[in-house]
Amino acid sequence: MIAIRNTTLLLWGFRPSLVLPLPKEAFPKTSLGKIQRALLRRRLEEGALDAHIRHANEIATRYFGKLQPAESEAEQAVAGIFADMFSLPCDAIGANSSFFDLGGTSLDILKLKHMLERRFDCAPLPVLDILTHPIVRRLAARLEAGRETGGAAYDPIVTLQSSGAKTPLFCVHPGVGEVLVFVSLAQYFVNERPFHALRARGFNEGESHFTDFNEMVAAYVAAIRGRQARGPYAIAGYSYGGAVAFEIAKALEADGERVDFIGIFNLPPHIRHRMSEFDPVKGAVHLAFFLSLIDRRQADELPDKLRALPDQDFRRWLIDHAPPERLAELDLDLEKFTAWSLLAHSLTSMGSSYEPSGSVRSLSVFYAHPLYGNKADWLNDELRRWDDFSREPNHYIEVDGEHNTMLDTRHVAGFQAALRQELDCVLNDQ
Repeated sequence: MIAIRNTTLLLWGFRPSLVLPLPKEAFPKTSLGKIQRALLRRRLEEGALDAHIRHANEIATRYFGKLQPAESEAEQAVAGIFADMFSLPCDAIGANSSFFDLGGTSLDILKLKHMLERRFDCAPLPVLDILTHPIVRRLAARLEAGRETGGAAYDPIVTLQSSGAKTPLFCVHPGVGEVLVFVSLAQYFVNERPFHALRARGFNEGESHFTDFNEMVAAYVAAIRGRQARGPYAIAGYSYGGAVAFEIAKALEADGERVDFIGIFNLPPHIRHRMSEFDPVKGAVHLAFFLSLIDRRQADELPDKLRALPDQDFRRWLIDHAPPERLAELDLDLEKFTAWSLLAHSLTSMGSSYEPSGSVRSLSVFYAHPLYGNKADWLNDELRRWDDFSREPNHYIEVDGEHNTMLDTRHVAGFQAALRQELDCVLNDQ
């Protein structure tokens, strides 16, 4: 039901007030087999479907647990904000209600951040605090404790979805280092398999960037094994993260573990030359494009133009010319954009010396339109080079969208269907 609610929101721009599973015989139809929507609505309003509503609520309670009342003032305030955001009555939100279980998306995270900061009159709340404290009681406790994050140890894993008995999926960030791109995707795995994202080091105050590709891989392997001690493992990576996922899988196999699924989201094995093209200016422009601060034409034209500006002014130009409403959605200013672009540049700099070697059992390569060229050449001339790094045949799965849009609101529903089908097939844990 969460997936249906999210898909409706993503495709049509509104969140349905009720998602109600019904058996086929409950749908009134004409003699031609068309659903009589007006009659169905009237039956709902007259209470004829109340038994189905009670059954759906019983299932939800079984999955998510009985609501626990919000007790403290902070818990009640957070619960009230959740109710406002999701257009739900206050008594539908409990202290154990999860932001993600209610259908929160990546944009909702940023709206929630602003609402919490206004309600609690607090300093800027790190997005990571919401990602790692999505339950009302835990988030309220975090807000009451204040921002004491400076001494917290870096943990790359952000659990976006924790329910389900199937093999957990670990997804590595793209070249911008952040994991918000996975938020909507993760909600399709509710009650199916846990979904963990790996976030780059350097977003939090006091954290240094990784300086070596092997250091990054070792940190991610240790974190994954901390969550799941033994295989079989399922590892995936989006864009730049695909290369990292490949190295993680190699390391786990070298430790004697089974890695039954390795997902590569639209990245060829040889990235060194591509990464070398990203100087600080092009890297900042790429980040701006990824964040929808500029369009495709600007992304192609701006690097040469901005290189003529005095040092560091290229980032100011990008922020000054970005849509104000988009900056507000992302809670982004020049200082934050600068820090983010420096982190992203540290990742691409490590990638500029990366050369794949060795092999894994097999890979599942999901391919969309490349940033440049056509899809057929991209698949045959670039992506199929993964065949040189696997011991068994690879799977190549075509998905909709372009490289930077394959997981966005227009395409995530199709992508998740392809990904979940491939996971079930490869892992055989249906």
